[in-house]
Amino acid sequence: MFGFIIKEDPQRLCVIVPNSGSGEDIVQTLVKAIDKLNIDYATVFSLAPYISENIITIIGICLLIGAMAKSSQVGSVWALKILFFSQFFRTLIYAGTVSNALESVGSLFLNVNDPEKSQRQGINQQEIDKLTGSKGFNKQFLEWFIGFSEGDGCFLVTGGQSIFSIHLHLADLPLLYFIQNQLNMGNVFLSKNSASFVIKAKKDVHTLIAIFNGNIFLLKKQLQFEKWVINYNLKNKTNIEIKSNQFKPTLNDGWLAGFIDAEGSFFVSVCKNRIVQRFALGQKDAELEFSYLSKLIGGNLEKCKNCFSRVIVNYSNLGAIINYLSIHGLYSIKAKSLENWLEIYDYRKNKPASEKVDYKQLKQKASLINQLRKIPRN
Repeated sequence: MFGFIIKEDPQRLCVIVPNSGSGEDIVQTLVKAIDKLNIDYATVFSLAPYISENIITIIGICLLIGAMAKSSQVGSVWALKILFFSQFFRTLIYAGTVSNALESVGSLFLNVNDPEKSQRQGINQQEIDKLTGSKGFNKQFLEWFIGFSEGDGCFLVTGGQSIFSIHLHLADLPLLYFIQNQLNMGNVFLSKNSASFVIKAKKDVHTLIAIFNGNIFLLKKQLQFEKWVINYNLKNKTNIEIKSNQFKPTLNDGWLAGFIDAEGSFFVSVCKNRIVQRFALGQKDAELEFSYLSKLIGGNLEKCKNCFSRVIVNYSNLGAIINYLSIHGLYSIKAKSLENWLEIYDYRKNKPASEKVDYKQLKQKASLINQLRKIPRN
């Protein structure tokens, strides 16, 4: 039988090593170790390459045995510790240290290698249909809103209250009013160069939980959402079940359009007789999710400094994202950037080979693409 102890090296990486011990000792040791751990998910991800897959498998088996042995006497503290460790273990799985035995479960875990293999493709239409029927929401908007919120939304806990907010440049003020109008809730606040949309009414937050629950793609946003809902349950003495983040966006729903409105960029550079045209998505602490997105839209994954990841789609592979955006439109001022960007793309695609390229005109058009965030003046 194996027990486990957890040590910490000078670089603050947790290293799990085998030791002898009884089954009860194993569980007690794991719980004591968890009590000492300050789980930072960036650290957990960095830990992943250093842990043997067999060790992870044994931990999972021991956790299951320990939970079964304690099933008749699990108190609130024990239940919390088991739940807490299960989240730690799930994160290790998500980080890529899944053993072959666990991988056989297949549909329960993230497979970023093939966008067609996933737990659940697309938005949970059953829940969305309920909301569109009972609340009168537009389904296409809700899909867009979920994606946009994963980029620019924030699940806050302030003064013990669960609050949702979106903070944008003042040039995007019309977008915030659009969101407010579509949801029929929340308030818009203005400052000198920015604007915020805030939802904090109990019934409105409850509705937002129904919209997001089970439809969040980014792990870091799911963890934020879970804390947000737990606080809402405690504050309002409710018992809303948190659904796991088994959602993956597809080219058939509006999530990606919303995320592009938040984190996408359209780029054209004209230098002498050379044109570079690209589409890009960027996000911090989302490498695994961006690996999936890169395959979904035919892009290349780039790893930058400070855990920042980008998906770059070059000119020759822009067809998929252009086709998608022709169906699922943008709502922010990036819609105008897209329009200017597409004019250059269409010109390049349709120009007769014999016609000379007007680089000066293209450079003027390119300068308009991402120059739209100007503060409105009275």
